[in-house]
Amino acid sequence: MNVLDILRARPKLFFRLSGITVGDFDDLVLKLYPLWQESEHKRLSRKGRKRAIGGGMKYILEFSEQLLLCLMYYRTYATHVFMGLVFRVSAPTVCRRVNAMTLVMVGHFRMPERKIKLTAEEQEELLFLVVDGTERPVQRPKMPGKRKKVYSGKKKRFTKKHQIITDNKKRIVAVGPWKNGKKHDKRVYDESRVIKPRGVIGLGDLGYEGTDLEIPKKKKLSKDDKKYNKAFAKLRIGVEHAIGRMKKYRIFSEIHRNNRLQTPIAKNVAALANINMGTA
Repeated sequence: MNVLDILRARPKLFFRLSGITVGDFDDLVLKLYPLWQESEHKRLSRKGRKRAIGGGMKYILEFSEQLLLCLMYYRTYATHVFMGLVFRVSAPTVCRRVNAMTLVMVGHFRMPERKIKLTAEEQEELLFLVVDGTERPVQRPKMPGKRKKVYSGKKKRFTKKHQIITDNKKRIVAVGPWKNGKKHDKRVYDESRVIKPRGVIGLGDLGYEGTDLEIPKKKKLSKDDKKYNKAFAKLRIGVEHAIGRMKKYRIFSEIHRNNRLQTPIAKNVAALANINMGTA
């Protein structure tokens, strides 16, 4: 029996190791498989390839196993060597399959960076958006100049930052590209030039003072101001919950050691976090 068959027989363990249920996984396989076939056809028919389509070595893992490998890697962030031992493939194969599945998922999820895309039904139900930044720890850069750019005074460590936007249902609707941890949330927001649906307000914390976002009251607060801030905090907590769901995937919360695909991985993690809450 392979890893997928073993975990299918233990749904709770499947969820703990992949981050989604068996049913959601099967649904994702059906949606992603045609995209993978299309990408494989482009790869095999690329200019300069000497072998005809169908020639060459075959994959050891089926598509569903490759996807499970990627999800488990996101969830546990174990080393390529360990994941290779579990799936009975080499460490370089793990690296290649994770990268390939990451790109396939990005093509399916299409998580925006700045333009909020909603269906007509979602548009009607949208009341407000919440914006916040979150930092991911990264390895200490060797060059002093680079260390200074990614050193976060807030976290007291070397980090990169993503801007996360959620709606009133705590669903993640946009994930910005990663920026240096030293960069302030307000500057990241100003540079992102987020395109919100017309007439929809955005909520932020005090770090977004001077932007078009609504922020809490500050200084010499009256009773009404305190009530306003309390109600404001209840609305804004959704983005904190969303970030918490993303950080259950250790690839997003632990020191990032991948040299590429940082932003695509963050977008996929956000989409998977949405699936996990049943909103995708």
